[in-house]
Amino acid sequence: MNIILICLDSLRRDHLGVYGNDWIKTPHLDKFGRENIVFENFYPNGIPTLPFRRGLMQGRRVHPFKETKPLHPRNHITLLGWHGLIEDHITIQEVLQQNDYTTSFITDVAHMFAPDVNFHIGFDSYQFLRGNECDKYLMGGSRGNNLDKYLVKEVRGTIQERYLTQSMLALDRAKSEEDFFSPSIFRTACNWLESNARYYENFYLHIDSFDPHEPWYAPREYRYMYDPDYSGKEIVLPQPIMENMTEAEANHIRALYAGKITMVDRWFGHFMEKFKNMGLDKDTAVIVLSDHGHPLGEHKYWRKCPPALYHTMLDNFMMISLPQSYQRHGERPKAFVHEYDLAPTLLSLSGITPPESMNGSDFSRVLTGGSDTHREYAAGGYNTYAYIRDNDYFYRLNLAAPEDIALFDLKADPGQKNNLAGSLPETEQLMHKMLERELDGWKLPEKLGDSGYLNAYKPNYIIRDDAWTSIYD
Repeated sequence: MNIILICLDSLRRDHLGVYGNDWIKTPHLDKFGRENIVFENFYPNGIPTLPFRRGLMQGRRVHPFKETKPLHPRNHITLLGWHGLIEDHITIQEVLQQNDYTTSFITDVAHMFAPDVNFHIGFDSYQFLRGNECDKYLMGGSRGNNLDKYLVKEVRGTIQERYLTQSMLALDRAKSEEDFFSPSIFRTACNWLESNARYYENFYLHIDSFDPHEPWYAPREYRYMYDPDYSGKEIVLPQPIMENMTEAEANHIRALYAGKITMVDRWFGHFMEKFKNMGLDKDTAVIVLSDHGHPLGEHKYWRKCPPALYHTMLDNFMMISLPQSYQRHGERPKAFVHEYDLAPTLLSLSGITPPESMNGSDFSRVLTGGSDTHREYAAGGYNTYAYIRDNDYFYRLNLAAPEDIALFDLKADPGQKNNLAGSLPETEQLMHKMLERELDGWKLPEKLGDSGYLNAYKPNYIIRDDAWTSIYD
């Protein structure tokens, strides 16, 4: 069985039609879901970017963050669990390599290529599409140097201003929509299929698109697709908490995010058309998923951050297409599944025994129709915050401030608007004990980190008063 794994960063589940959304255009992801297996309870154990991907690749539980490795001193992100692969534990791509698979990686997620993180281990080939967010790819004059239309004052002078500057400098070179990041990822993946998919007997292709992660800058038709009459500032990069935002600005932020999702969907559909036209559905599994969602004003948060650990961030989507012989279509299992369960499951379906280092739980019986149960609940964490949830209740605790507790009745309050902490002592105690078992004695280290996004940033260069470039002037 060949395998294609597609990760779409920051795409929240309730923004897809196949999960109930009725206003955002995602026809290709919706079609994929209708024709295949849609998971209703896929939750991240490790959050955000690097912890999730470590669990995904190594098939190993990430939270609690007991396993650590030193961060490179120049990495400004110091969140708990934010580091590269643990070299003692083998990845799914390495196991497949040892079993006669060719393995390839296509991504624009710059964090996976920071010093010492090594997420390219085990791939026979990898293509890193440069320029997104923190990638120090290009310098020089840019048509996007005047960022007043896109930057809010809270971002000015921080690392985030450099992130947006870098991204827009890279996009200055775009001649059409095809040159934006997610279109480039899926076009590159199509080229890979043409060159490799019918050349090698067995292959594993890992595609990781940073879109629809912020900044939500896309071609104009997507930025105004869901809010065509807007005339204010395009806040493509909000801060977690935004003061004094107008209702029009809030609605446009949601529209910007939705527009980028629609662009991602279009190019996912382009890739799947190539996949189908090549007849690869006969012997290839395709998994498409997100690493986490994204708050859009709920609980006062506009960007992911540890305190925003609610359903808007935790309700991941995952859809799986198995080779035609399995004949599994239109099913929606409710089993609780984590990202670190995926590697041992895919190896099992490929007839390969997972290595001992993978402590994820094989859910292949759920995929093949042998069971609709897997885990009894989901649990994980983001920096100092930890959560646990089952079908009835959601419980969240800030380990750095034990009084910061949230408890929600998921059946009566699926939107998590009414915090019941303190009013249901027996339930709260039960959920707390469950979470303590998951933490397994782990305590926070003395030194705590953060995202570094608000760190001050001052360029180490001076722009000339009479600045010009041969490209734009």
